[in-house]
Amino acid sequence: MSETSTRSMRARGRARRELLLDATIAIIAEGGIAAVTHRSVAAAAGVPHSSTTYFFDSLDDMIGEAVAHAMAAEMERLEQFRAVLETSGNRPGAAIDEFVEIVRTQSQEHTVAQFEIYLFASRHPALRVHVERILDETRSLAAAVLRTNGVTDPRAAAAVVALIDGFALHRIARSEEVQFQSLAHALRAAMVGFVTLAATSSLGETDASPA
Repeated sequence: MSETSTRSMRARGRARRELLLDATIAIIAEGGIAAVTHRSVAAAAGVPHSSTTYFFDSLDDMIGEAVAHAMAAEMERLEQFRAVLETSGNRPGAAIDEFVEIVRTQSQEHTVAQFEIYLFASRHPALRVHVERILDETRSLAAAVLRTNGVTDPRAAAAVVALIDGFALHRIARSEEVQFQSLAHALRAAMVGFVTLAATSSLGETDASPA
């Protein structure tokens, strides 16, 4: 077999494997982890049933690879946001507006799968590392955004990420129209609150110091 033919076969194999991983994520979003079977994934991907066992040793292996695949896509999205952050300068609120736009354009399927994966990983320690990596990166980006707006409290980033995740969770739990501007408003309010808290804490410490 020629080198060209070998490369072509490998490329087709990678494409089919990624198709199976995408199908797994879609099934997780639609029916949860319990809906993932070799047969359902193969059907969703439009490939023979044997493809799943060819590429993955077990169902848990396929789910685990799908989690890693989804988290890698999330990392790429966060890196794109970091690039936006670095080019937006120090204009107050610029990063918040960009982030809200990213949230607005994120698919409902992706958000549902994200929370399904979080819950699944909480029961499977081997997969938890992927989720923790995403949370750490998200907090790192949140801390960078907060610093550009004068917030240096080390606890602020975790609180802001929890606020964002809460908004995303409610977005998929309720059928009402999502008001994305309310997220932008809440994030700005949180930043103002942390800046004010830092200022009042400093004043309190100064007042308490001996003359």
